[in-house]
Amino acid sequence: MKRVVVLMSCVAFLFMAPKVWASDYQLRIQTAVPSASMYYQTVERLGDRIETLSQGQIKVTVYADGGVVDAFEILEAVHDGIVEGGMAWTHYWSGMHPAGLLFSAPTAGLGIGLDEMAVMSWAWEGEGNELYARFFQEELGYDIRGYLTMPMGPEPFGWFKEEFHSLDELTRMRFRSPPGIPAQSFREMGMRVVSMPGGEIVPSAQRGVIDAAEWISPGDDRLLGLADVWDYYYLEGLHQAISIGDIYINNTWYNNLPDHLQAVIEESMKAMIADQKLMNVHINSYALNELVEEYGTKLRTTPDEYYEAYMEASSRVISGYAEDNEFFKEVLDSMTEYARYAVPYQTRANKVFYEMGQTALDSGAIEDY
Repeated sequence: MKRVVVLMSCVAFLFMAPKVWASDYQLRIQTAVPSASMYYQTVERLGDRIETLSQGQIKVTVYADGGVVDAFEILEAVHDGIVEGGMAWTHYWSGMHPAGLLFSAPTAGLGIGLDEMAVMSWAWEGEGNELYARFFQEELGYDIRGYLTMPMGPEPFGWFKEEFHSLDELTRMRFRSPPGIPAQSFREMGMRVVSMPGGEIVPSAQRGVIDAAEWISPGDDRLLGLADVWDYYYLEGLHQAISIGDIYINNTWYNNLPDHLQAVIEESMKAMIADQKLMNVHINSYALNELVEEYGTKLRTTPDEYYEAYMEASSRVISGYAEDNEFFKEVLDSMTEYARYAVPYQTRANKVFYEMGQTALDSGAIEDY
């Protein structure tokens, strides 16, 4: 009788206790950013969401830059299964294929007026994700599925040693730019450009090697220490007005997941888009205020002639790549077709928000810097 009571008690406990899932799958994500970066925090949120929605069946570990491999080794590591996931920007791989920039940093809106949310819409609602999969799996030959999940633009033009008022003054400065098409576009418009990793920017500024530099955003620029070496900050820039970070997953690992866990991955990636946009506004708004109020940063407005010069230069560079690379042209044509519908709508919609904000600033309802 005692045995029956004990058995019944055990059965009742199993049904009443919360279900605890074993971790059947491991997802290690190597990021290209330090742990202090807001983008590292976004990837951590992604990991928490995947673990929660999978009820622990997927165990996620996130590594800061260099934790397992260095930033520019991430694609190979995900392909080879050294880690199951990675985070970087597709334009990191534009040296292997120029179309990488079209997905994550279509400079100056490709000269056709695309804004960041229009590009995200093209990716998730148009044919962008299909072309993105082909980019990794067919053009580069990697066993990877990519996700455009971290819209983080517009990136500021950058930090400058001294104020400038004309394109002529700008072209005399030595400017740190990201590599690839943005750097080529700056050179095309006559600027003296060098490219270097983020960690080298401040030491190079202190040695007088460069006069100005761009990085990512007020939040990350503050962490990197750019306000310690330069006073003048220009927010309006075109080189990466659209900047979209991405997540990579080993495709074989993904295909071995049961359907419900593949759904967890897909929905978690979509939720990451909202995470990033909300964090951008929050973190960068407070960071910019801190830069001005506590660091004495001087905000300046980029001269109007810069916009026309950069857009003309980048259009020439992009046209050259389209002539030389068939897949680049296919992606560019797809984005151009999407822009026919998105740009007229987005331009008018965005104008509403701009006019509301500018009116509030002009009236004194909100104090400007």
